[in-house]
Amino acid sequence: MDAQEGFGSLVALRVKGGELTALRALSVPEEVRQVQPLLQFDPDGSAPASQLDAIEAVIRDLGKLGRRVMLDASDVAHLPAFGPGPTGALGEVADRLATPVDLLDTLAPATFVPVVRSDIAPQAAAALGRLCHELGAGGALRVRPATANRAGLERIIRNLALDPCHIDVILDLQYVPEATAAVLDEAATVLRTLAAVGDFRTTSLLSGSIPRTLAQTSVWEKPRTEEVLWERLAPDNPTELRLGDYGTTHPIPGQGFRSKHVSMKYTCPDHWLYSRERMPDADHQATDSARARTFRVVCRHLVESGSFSGPGFSWGDREILDAASGRGQGFGSTSKPVALATSHHLAYLATRAAA
Repeated sequence: MDAQEGFGSLVALRVKGGELTALRALSVPEEVRQVQPLLQFDPDGSAPASQLDAIEAVIRDLGKLGRRVMLDASDVAHLPAFGPGPTGALGEVADRLATPVDLLDTLAPATFVPVVRSDIAPQAAAALGRLCHELGAGGALRVRPATANRAGLERIIRNLALDPCHIDVILDLQYVPEATAAVLDEAATVLRTLAAVGDFRTTSLLSGSIPRTLAQTSVWEKPRTEEVLWERLAPDNPTELRLGDYGTTHPIPGQGFRSKHVSMKYTCPDHWLYSRERMPDADHQATDSARARTFRVVCRHLVESGSFSGPGFSWGDREILDAASGRGQGFGSTSKPVALATSHHLAYLATRAAA
């Protein structure tokens, strides 16, 4: 079996502070091998050099633990600052990884799986195909329903010059708040088309049900539509269908804004648990910032909800308990909720996949 086949779940994460912090906190090889990260460059995120540095570090760290990262630079392909030439940012990362970290670095060069989207132009597909061959890790084809016709998919595979057995195919439904009959029918149709195109290395169903903004406060639950979709489609799929999701954020990138609320999205076996509170006015006598104090309240509600997995579940869960108990520091950072929620989410996916 190809080493890249050995994962149970896929998670698509943007190259942002919270998500990267959670990935850097991973340390158990058995857990890392269960979850396949798909990192995507963020055109509205930190500076290109900062994103490239962070991605290089994550790829090297996870490579030592036995997991290759899938890397998608489609959203920054038009921005020369991320890297020159037809492969842009992906080529830049490949060049960085080809150089040892220092003289003591005797490990084989780290590598990654380039991601190609189903709306890619022919010349770009050919260039990425050459990079896939150069890296020797195959490729990933990220398919959206609107561009999922058989002729177009077969043309992309020809341009890549890859055998389907070296391609991880991902059906990307993006934001799906509810598993309606129409969504299920559309996904089933595309999955049948993919099965007819070829025998792919892996097939994953990717979707996300977390809304862009939450509309209430306190604590409440919502179904994990991602898993509902997978549970209904997996039994009838001709090949093994892996669950994919967008971590603990909305699937479609948008302009960020500084919210007056603090929230936590916590993954549970059959639902999302949302905890959200509005920040109070600044209190100059307090030792914590208003954001940090509100985050502690949010964590306290989560810990007391009955859905908390306990401090031994992940680094993020230990931090959540510290915040709820008045211990620890740094909880005023805007990236902290995503970091802790993503850490818990990665552990949840690893535990689920290993079950």
